Amino acid sequence: MLRLGFAGIGTIAMNYLGLICDGRVPSVRVTAMSGRTSEGMNRAVKAYPALSGAKQFTDYQAMLTSGEVDAVMICTPHGQHPAMTLAALEQGLHVLVEKPVGIHMSEIRRLEALLAKHPELVCGVMYNRRMSGAYRKVKELMDQGTVGELVRATWLITNLYRTFAYYGSSPWRGTWATEGGGILMTQASRQLDLMQWICGMPVKVLARCSTVDRALQVENEAELFLEYANGAHGHFIASAHECPGTNRLEICGTRGRITVVEDREVQVLRLAQDERDFARQCPSPFEKVPFTQEALTFDDSDNKVQQAAMLENFAGAVAGTQPLACPFAQGVHSLEIIQGAYLSSWTPKTCALPPDQDDFDRCFRQKG
Repeated sequence: MLRLGFAGIGTIAMNYLGLICDGRVPSVRVTAMSGRTSEGMNRAVKAYPALSGAKQFTDYQAMLTSGEVDAVMICTPHGQHPAMTLAALEQGLHVLVEKPVGIHMSEIRRLEALLAKHPELVCGVMYNRRMSGAYRKVKELMDQGTVGELVRATWLITNLYRTFAYYGSSPWRGTWATEGGGILMTQASRQLDLMQWICGMPVKVLARCSTVDRALQVENEAELFLEYANGAHGHFIASAHECPGTNRLEICGTRGRITVVEDREVQVLRLAQDERDFARQCPSPFEKVPFTQEALTFDDSDNKVQQAAMLENFAGAVAGTQPLACPFAQGVHSLEIIQGAYLSSWTPKTCALPPDQDDFDRCFRQKG
């Protein structure tokens, strides 16, 4: 049984605490909580009486050295993630950190260096969509080469609707200083993580990021045009102001196409022949490659199902019984794409990935 301590007892932590207390994460027991004040922790105990035995700390470092925890779940604002992760790792504790991994890449590189020296420590990122049956199937198909070489990847993710009340729910939301960005850093970073996990890391990005009808410093709409090493192209269109919005991923290759609709339905189209060979050999100017197709449906698209699975996976990784779903190093890739998109939108120009850190930091400071 993994003894887990929570850092930050806000909305997302309450979700995870509820899953654990409801018995949906059987390998984890909450033994400690840390918050700036006792208010949030007391609220958690009131909501979930099973937490009454968890030690409460208003000093995060005291929780780390208390001997009460084997691992820490970090649920604080984005900018605090790297320092709190570093402090836990330095105490020899395992860490699962809420996405994104942080804001400033210099802090993240120090974490990567520390983890390289301590392979015995498990450090993961809560990109829980990786536990989705639909996307795990797509990852499997891509790894098997089902659709051949990548030609195009397009994700239309405009169902991430947020009202004015959402941005007003906490003073750190919607600011560069504390959130580090808008929709790309928050809701849509899950899809960017999946896209690079499934299709590989792009090498260039051209982006337009904008704020539409919300009193924000940061973007709630983004359009990314991506380029991959083999010349394939990607498109990523995200919005938090469209309603009801769409969630559709298409991955087109030389041997077929995979489409994911609303996180649940996976449509697999398989060409009878590689399109490149067919195009050279076919005598007809208009004939198309014959194909077969199938549709698969998955019932685990609910966010809480995936969050519980991610927490259980983390416990399994600490115990050495299963591989970690999203290691820290992989969780950094989506941030590299996001920061490249921001730099591209600010400059404006096409940016290499990962972006030049000096250029990004200089532009980012001007936003503060």
